[in-house]
Amino acid sequence: MKYRQSVIIKNVTLQKANETFNDIKFLKYLIALQPVKIINWDGTYDGAEAHMKFWFFGWKDFKVTHGENRSEKNLFSFKDIGSVLPFGLSKWEHTHIVLKKENNVEIVDELNFKGPNSLIMFFVAPVLILPIFLRRVLYRTYSWD
Repeated sequence: MKYRQSVIIKNVTLQKANETFNDIKFLKYLIALQPVKIINWDGTYDGAEAHMKFWFFGWKDFKVTHGENRSEKNLFSFKDIGSVLPFGLSKWEHTHIVLKKENNVEIVDELNFKGPNSLIMFFVAPVLILPIFLRRVLYRTYSWD
């Protein structure tokens, strides 16, 4: 299953956005109102690991490795690649793309995940997409200073 969204953040530089994505305070802000615990978070550089647990009828482990970092004049990006996945998922990739747009940045989230069958995915997909969907508001309300 694939999901993509894009959000424009006004008056934020590409450099500031890059610094923010590497700051654990930003991650804590994004998950503050969700049933998620950070167990380990190394950053977003290639090879860095993130381990979280989230509540969905019991605490579920969710581990990713960051990779495919790319940095250019007008963009940076990295990917979360699932290594320990809940619900029998066989694939989890979350690509973060940040593009410079004049005095603003555009943050693009692309999800690509696969599960064991269509019935399970019917129930699980909204649980996996909702935290990313909420970022449409959370990115805009974060203090980027």
